[in-house]
Amino acid sequence: MRLASTYVVVIILVRQNESTSKMRAIRQDSGKKTYCDVCGPKGVACSRCLECEENLCQPCCYVHQNSKMSRHHKISDLGSLEPQLKGKIRQRIFCDQHPEDEIRLVCKNCKALICVLCKTIMHENHASETVSDAAAEVKKNIQIKMNRCSDKVRRITDSEREADGLDKKINDAEKKEIKALEDQRLQLIKVIDQEVAKMKDKLQNVYKDLRQQNAALKRRMKEEQEKCSTATDNARQIIDQGTDIDVIKKGSDLEQLLSTAMTETALYPMALMNKDLFSPAEIKVRELIPLIGVMRDSTEISVREREREREREREREREREREISLYER
Repeated sequence: MRLASTYVVVIILVRQNESTSKMRAIRQDSGKKTYCDVCGPKGVACSRCLECEENLCQPCCYVHQNSKMSRHHKISDLGSLEPQLKGKIRQRIFCDQHPEDEIRLVCKNCKALICVLCKTIMHENHASETVSDAAAEVKKNIQIKMNRCSDKVRRITDSEREADGLDKKINDAEKKEIKALEDQRLQLIKVIDQEVAKMKDKLQNVYKDLRQQNAALKRRMKEEQEKCSTATDNARQIIDQGTDIDVIKKGSDLEQLLSTAMTETALYPMALMNKDLFSPAEIKVRELIPLIGVMRDSTEISVREREREREREREREREREREISLYER
């Protein structure tokens, strides 16, 4: 039995050596030509049977059209196929070690694309799977990350709407603060007019900073949205138009690209409101309280209401972070 096995291997090696020089010339342009699925590298495909999903050379096409079983099949010229359909046509990729044999397997141990002869000779005891099964697994992993990226794009879109709403909130808060200061100024003597003007300038600087922070936040969210969209589009193009070989070769890079896009997280708008950005005005108001004792109670009530509103905003932000954390798990 051992002698017979050795004899088979020798026969295979002899066959390989005899055909290597002939097949090397054929494989030099294998990436440019689509070969016939019936007769292999001997014939260049010029047509495709849409029902059998086979590429056919001219002689095989003639036989196919005149065969009793396939005479009514729809056959199209390869050049007239739509780009998306043409991209789906399986290109026959041949083994570097055995040029006349097509790559059909993936060695799990070596993580290499191999043919049947490679499996028999060099990868006999290695675990392997078909190219289509390996590509399906890569597609599955990429699709999961694509879905998560799409969800992140949706969340960023929602956050952008909140950022737009935050602009109005900032403007309303600014108007409210300035109006309160103007009301106080009217009740005070001219001595404190200069102090009120300084307070107004500081308030405007505070809200100017808020606007700048919110604008920077929106730019960053837009950049992350574009990164996710670009990564998803690239992955979708490979899955929709690439071959199984393309998916396997580029799958790792695509997964890394999608993972990077997913891990970059923008600061969401409500986090801005958690910062004590209004303290300069509050401190100045406290300094003026001895001069406007009649307004002390109303001022303290306003501060307490603002603190309660901030606490509610913080709670909403914590709830948002918990939901995102649960989703990403």
